[in-house]
Amino acid sequence: MTYPDIQSVCFVGAGAMGCFNALLCGAAGLRCTLYDQSPQAIESLQARLLGMGQYLGQQGFFTEGVLERALPMIDGTTELAGAVANVALVSESVPEQIDIKRTVLQELDALCGPTTLITTNTSTFLPSELETALAHPQRFAALHSHLGARVFDIVGGTRTDPQVLDRLETHVRRLGGFPLRLAKENPGYVINAILGPLLRASLQLLMDRVATPESIDRAWMQSQGVAIGPVGLMDLFGLDVIFDSWRRPNHRNQHLRPRILEFLTPLIEGNRLGIKSGRGFYSYPDPAYAQPGFVSEVPQDTHIENCLMGVFLSHALLLAAHEVADPLEIDAAWSLSFGAKQGPFAQCQELDLLTLKKQQEAAATMEILDENVLEVAGNYLDTGLVWA
Repeated sequence: MTYPDIQSVCFVGAGAMGCFNALLCGAAGLRCTLYDQSPQAIESLQARLLGMGQYLGQQGFFTEGVLERALPMIDGTTELAGAVANVALVSESVPEQIDIKRTVLQELDALCGPTTLITTNTSTFLPSELETALAHPQRFAALHSHLGARVFDIVGGTRTDPQVLDRLETHVRRLGGFPLRLAKENPGYVINAILGPLLRASLQLLMDRVATPESIDRAWMQSQGVAIGPVGLMDLFGLDVIFDSWRRPNHRNQHLRPRILEFLTPLIEGNRLGIKSGRGFYSYPDPAYAQPGFVSEVPQDTHIENCLMGVFLSHALLLAAHEVADPLEIDAAWSLSFGAKQGPFAQCQELDLLTLKKQQEAAATMEILDENVLEVAGNYLDTGLVWA
């Protein structure tokens, strides 16, 4: 099968991710259609695209004039068959429920032409968990984007045609993005496989009253040289989104699930959802972590830093140990996603083995690092491969 160059794209689901990806494609000169079954979502589409585009422009994501070129390239519709007709690529960003996704993918498989690539934007479910919904799974893959970053995970299923992955990689480069092509499936892919445990560890430290939002974020921002820490990121993503992710019965950390839901429930019930509601762990629009002197005026909390670093580096090493992706590419993707000066493997190379072990032990002692992860990451460290 020969797949054409991608000149037109349909995004199924006109939420935040659909809008973000449409703006990226429109800015690259691609014709885009956003489909949503909600008439209200389509009626408000242009206003939401403009608002998101202006915000991204303020953050330096778009250069001057790009947004004006992108918006006319994007249309919206509530009619799916017309939306996917004659497009080269379809991307679904429907709610993170496997039954919904499988139903939508089955419908797309029936509606799309034989050379149309069908992708999912989820990192919650693996391609192999979704591909059986399609009669033609060879054209299906995950093309997972990260809101506010030009990094894309590209992940094939068990029957994905390698040409599809090649075509997706070319597409991402045309968008000015970084294609992180995984050698194999992995829960959370790469970025979320590292970030997820970091957010979970931060919640555990908060629940155990070992740290405050400020002390966690300050330690991370001092360590990484970034503008926001894990707790601030949860406010950015939305605490309702974090809460819903823990509500899933198939969550990988079942032993923590009831406790974290109990911890987050008062915040959700009090409409403290993060940036979107004006208050979460911090108050907005002027959160404490954005104030002058937040990082520099308080001494570094070495214990909290060691705990966070132990979790962060161990889960990155786990990806390398399982040969999910190349360490250099993981570093590049992490730096691009969060504005960090270095990725986890470059940081490992600058630390001696004793310091790395000390950080892992600190995290394990606080019970925020799983023993199995510690063992695999520790074995990988002992081989010296991280310095190869």
